[in-house]
Amino acid sequence: YPKSKVKHLTKDGYLYIYFRKHPNSDKSGRVFEHRLIMEKKLGRYLFPFENVHHKNGIKSDNRVENLELWIKVQPSGVRTQDVVKWAKEILILYGDVSSAG
Repeated sequence: YPKSKVKHLTKDGYLYIYFRKHPNSDKSGRVFEHRLIMEKKLGRYLFPFENVHHKNGIKSDNRVENLELWIKVQPSGVRTQDVVKWAKEILILYGDVSSAG
């Protein structure tokens, strides 16, 4: 976490923190709190194709037990062999999915 623990609420209901040194902060230096919490759980930064989903639909409920790691990358309109290659890469990346939420 950044030194500042001050949280701000977006008009969409998400909490964010100013953390300019984070590699995925936006131009204003903001990072969504739910992404920081998932990164802490995983012990790494999130990839650009990863999303953090709120299980109960409450966007400000960032308890780790309410968060799930989702991915939004999937091939479309590709050869079967390419899909199999992609699936193997996902298995290598995530292995035991129980650690991902």
